[in-house]
Amino acid sequence: MYKQTEINYTLIIILLMISAFIIFSPELANLKLIIISINLLIAVLFFSLTIVIDEQKLRWYFGFGIISKQVELSQIADTSEYQTKWYQGIGIRMLSDGWLYNASVGKAVKITLTDGKNIYLGCKDVEALQQSLKINV
Repeated sequence: MYKQTEINYTLIIILLMISAFIIFSPELANLKLIIISINLLIAVLFFSLTIVIDEQKLRWYFGFGIISKQVELSQIADTSEYQTKWYQGIGIRMLSDGWLYNASVGKAVKITLTDGKNIYLGCKDVEALQQSLKINV
């Protein structure tokens, strides 16, 4: 069993700065509640990325798990290290050859599935995730 959670500090700081600007802007008085509600929703949905491996599945989810994905370990053909670019951002991104799920810019594991699709999972400890995937495959 493997479980790793990465807090999305960049997103939290950005949302706090936007919310502070909104609160202290008299011009946006009518929109304050709406904008802060949207910021709160984004924060709840994406405040962290958790990756879990059990006996049969690799699962990852943002926040409390409302947005989640999973694949059977038997569908994984290969893994390799990947360095995300600053312009790829954070969250969920479509790349030219697959989907990137990350909570921060930096290292990720590129997971190639048996059908040729790729999944990129951002994590701080790439080696531990790759090792856990190799043990369970």
